[in-house]
Amino acid sequence: MASRDYPRLSIYDFGQHLLESGDLDPVYIALEKMEWGDPAHLERWLLAYWCFYHCGAASYISEHQGEGFWDAMREAARNVLPAPDGGRWPRGSERRHFRGKAAIDAVERLRARFGDMPERAVHDIAYGVPPDHIIPVTARPQPFAEVAARAKGLPLFGPWIAFKVCDMLDRLGIAPIDFDKASVFMFADPVKAALRLWRAHENLPDNAEPKDEATKHLIIDNVVAHLTEHFKAHTAPPRHERPVALQEIETILCKHKSHMNGHYPLFNDINEIRGGLSGWAPYSETARAMLHAMPEGSHGPA
Repeated sequence: MASRDYPRLSIYDFGQHLLESGDLDPVYIALEKMEWGDPAHLERWLLAYWCFYHCGAASYISEHQGEGFWDAMREAARNVLPAPDGGRWPRGSERRHFRGKAAIDAVERLRARFGDMPERAVHDIAYGVPPDHIIPVTARPQPFAEVAARAKGLPLFGPWIAFKVCDMLDRLGIAPIDFDKASVFMFADPVKAALRLWRAHENLPDNAEPKDEATKHLIIDNVVAHLTEHFKAHTAPPRHERPVALQEIETILCKHKSHMNGHYPLFNDINEIRGGLSGWAPYSETARAMLHAMPEGSHGPA
């Protein structure tokens, strides 16, 4: 658990650190940097990650194909036999509910749907068509609401993981997604962080609230515009094909909220993910490759 005893940075200095260190989205950077060979391997990795939200477990599971993939997924869901590292099969805190009988049933339902091609799940979510359907290079960005709805059609996939699915599909260049402020700011944390910045700029007390929903939406719009302008010299990881925009501003706001509350020291995500991968590296070539591709944390490379 992160220590609360560290200097607090302004959102401007903190956001710059996230962007320059790679701690904004270190998983995206590592996935983009790795040489996958077979795209289906990355797609199996994504499906396992979305279920368990742990890079080490996803790396190990993704190395299995067809029925072997589902065997590994079942074992992780049941969590009775030790994981390859000798401990319990991990869940990221964000997917802590993907466990027990519900998780076991979810894996069986996924297997029934995708059979010996588990990687097909990624294409189905992204475009809603079979994987042998050719998507034109000039295909329009997919509306967030449509892709998120397809993600939420998978068992135990709720609004938060559906948003993360859309974000990863877009940022990894698998499918362009058309986000809007409503889709990005549908969760409490970025809204709270935006309102905190508004209060600070207006010298308002900590308990000040917008007078109505319309005013709150206007405040969020203004905060996003202000931060987008501030960080316009930075490009969006991992592909850096465009300037920082709505998705990255949401991440900066969320992480800054945790930073100010004592739960996010500098390099937090990089250090935690590298630590989680280190335990799996002896058992998974993919985990070793991902560890090598990760940005360096506060303690340097592994």
